[in-house]
Amino acid sequence: MNVGEVNQNMAIPQRLPANGSDRFNYMVSYLSDCQLQMVLEMDGQVNQQRLLQAMEASTIAEPIIGCRFIKDPVRPYWERRSDLASSGWCSLQLLSESDSEEKAIQEWLSSPIDIDADAMVKIRILRTLTKDIICIKLNHLCSDGAGLIEYVHLLASLYSELAKNPRYVPKSNPEGRDQSRLFKGMGIPAGGMPEAPEPQGPTLPFTPGEPAKRKQAIRRIPREEWLELAQGFKEKGFTVNDVILTAYMRALYQQMENAPAEQIKVMVTVNVRKFLPKGKADAIYNLSGVVHATMNQATETFADKVKEVAEFMKNQRDNKEILHDAVNTFAFVENFEFDHTLKIIQDVRKQIVADGKSTPILSNFGMISTSQITFDEVKVAGAYIVSPAYYAPGLMLGVSTYQDCITLTISFFESNTDRGLIEKLLDTMIEEIKSYRV
Repeated sequence: MNVGEVNQNMAIPQRLPANGSDRFNYMVSYLSDCQLQMVLEMDGQVNQQRLLQAMEASTIAEPIIGCRFIKDPVRPYWERRSDLASSGWCSLQLLSESDSEEKAIQEWLSSPIDIDADAMVKIRILRTLTKDIICIKLNHLCSDGAGLIEYVHLLASLYSELAKNPRYVPKSNPEGRDQSRLFKGMGIPAGGMPEAPEPQGPTLPFTPGEPAKRKQAIRRIPREEWLELAQGFKEKGFTVNDVILTAYMRALYQQMENAPAEQIKVMVTVNVRKFLPKGKADAIYNLSGVVHATMNQATETFADKVKEVAEFMKNQRDNKEILHDAVNTFAFVENFEFDHTLKIIQDVRKQIVADGKSTPILSNFGMISTSQITFDEVKVAGAYIVSPAYYAPGLMLGVSTYQDCITLTISFFESNTDRGLIEKLLDTMIEEIKSYRV
């Protein structure tokens, strides 16, 4: 399948408009490295050529995957690219028996992307004698965490279809990214003013300077133990998110220098697709809102704090104002000249560093799949998402679940943030979560 010929035959536009959330996420590239990543632990080996075919097919099914973002100073746009085949966007690394799988994974996760020049998706197959580990990078400019999950499911389905029919060509979806049409269909007016930004909260100590040496700290609670813990939370009437958010806030407070008496703040991302009639969007893109959670620092136990946080989140969970504010934010950004919005975020970044404040973020990506993902006959035995690395003092905790195994990750830059601090933060969280049993 020659993607260039297919593009011509199917009349996929050479240019696609950049919607408000695309512009917003380019602004976020001044605050983070924009790398959304997933690690898939396979129970066998995939066919590299077929996986490459599936990647090519994905640029037809979701044209944005085959584009680059063009930073027009007034109205940016997406432009189809014809150099993906030569870009090295799917590579294979052979591991010998003496090679460390974990080291190879960490090296790939730590490798940078050029958000302007690199492909929207990059894949590295780490191959041992018996199995593969598929590591996927997705540029945050074109998608959020929920979109990354959708992309992996798309890739698996295309790979499986191509095993049956090597000439399979998926239906293209160039119109699906029209968010204004989606919101209008839901009766949500665009054009209102977004809420004023929340004041930044206290965060972990950091060293100012250029970000260097991207690293990630990862903690996993295995299936049997997590099933027992999750059942206990459910019996008490708490969600997994309630417990994780509480543990995150308490761990942050313990790791802060001269912890202030003021409230601990955490910005919790919300996948607003849940408000859509089908529970999912028509295309892969960014569709997230935020809830600002606070916790008073007192001497209550972890159990008491979970109750406090759960009550707050219960009132926020079905609050459609989250969706309204997301729509207004995207529309607000879209109505400005692009250079003007970039100047705004540059000034915000300077102020954050000068003040030393930046509200930590919790992004629970949720379940990667309710059933086991398969690439034809090769099963995904394990999977987890690694969140973007925010520039200090920014901080994001990413959480994902697959096959009843939960993974917590924080990506950071060693030049600005002490690794021991991040490791201790996650260890404290895991200890508190595990201690909270029925």
